[in-house]
Amino acid sequence: MPTCGCEVCDEAREKGVPYSRAGNSIFLHDGNILIDTPERIWDSLNRENIEQVDYIFISHFHADHVLGLRVLQPLGLQDIPVEEFVGENKPTLVMSQQTYNRVVEGNEIFQALTEPWADIEILDDGETMEIGDLEAKSIGAEIEEGGPKEVSGFLFREEDKTAFISPDENRHFDLERLPKLDLWIKETGYFTETPDGELLITERAEETSLTHEMEFEESVSQVREIKPDRVVMTEIEELFRRSYDEYKELEKRYSKLNLEFAYDGMKIEL
Repeated sequence: MPTCGCEVCDEAREKGVPYSRAGNSIFLHDGNILIDTPERIWDSLNRENIEQVDYIFISHFHADHVLGLRVLQPLGLQDIPVEEFVGENKPTLVMSQQTYNRVVEGNEIFQALTEPWADIEILDDGETMEIGDLEAKSIGAEIEEGGPKEVSGFLFREEDKTAFISPDENRHFDLERLPKLDLWIKETGYFTETPDGELLITERAEETSLTHEMEFEESVSQVREIKPDRVVMTEIEELFRRSYDEYKELEKRYSKLNLEFAYDGMKIEL
C-alpha cells in the first residue's frame, strides 16, 4: 500500500510476488473469463501472460473491483491500421442490473470506459448463461441486510465439476442455494488482531464502518457449513497485517477444512 511502512508492505516491496498483491481478480482459462477488475489488472494480466479475455464478470460495484475497467480498451481495440478504434471481437462485460445501475448508468466516465468497448450482458440473480462447455449462474446477495441484491457470486459448472466464486461481501449469501462444491473461492473476512495480538480493529469501527462486514471466523463458519472439497480465501486487505508466510502458517491451523489463502499468480486446477 503506498506510503505504508509496515513490515508487511516493506517485505512486499522488497520481494514482490507472492508477498505483494495487486488486487482481487480471478481468471478462468476455460472460457477466458476475468472476474473483477481492480486498479492494477493491467499488471496482473501481463505478469500471467494472459493473451485473450473474452468475458469480464463483475461481482459488485465497489471501487476495488471495478476501477480497472479501462482494461476493456486494449481488449477491444482494433488491430492496426486503426480505422474505428473499436474492433469486431469486443469482450462481453457481464454484470447484474444492480451493478450496471451503480457502475455504468448515469456515469459518463464509466460509460466511456465500458459501452463502446464491450458488449454488455445483464445476468441477474438466478439467471444462467452458457460459455462453451461452462454454465455460469449468478447468485445474488445483499451487502446490507434487508437491502437490494447488489453483490453477485458466480456458480460455474463444467461436466461434474462445480466452483462458486464469491470474491467479496459474502455475509448475506443464502448458503442453502449452493450445491456440493468442488471449489469455493470466497472472501477472507477481516481480522481484529495481528498474529502477535496487536489490535487492528476497535469496537467503534466494528459498530460503524464495519457493521456490514464479515469477520474471518464468520467466513470460516460458512466453510464449515458448506464443506467444499477445497476453499481458497481471497479479498486479502493490507489492513490485515499478515504476510504470505503468516497465511501459510494459518493454513495449517485449518488444514482439516482444506482451506488455503490466495496469492498473486496462484494456479488452481479442477
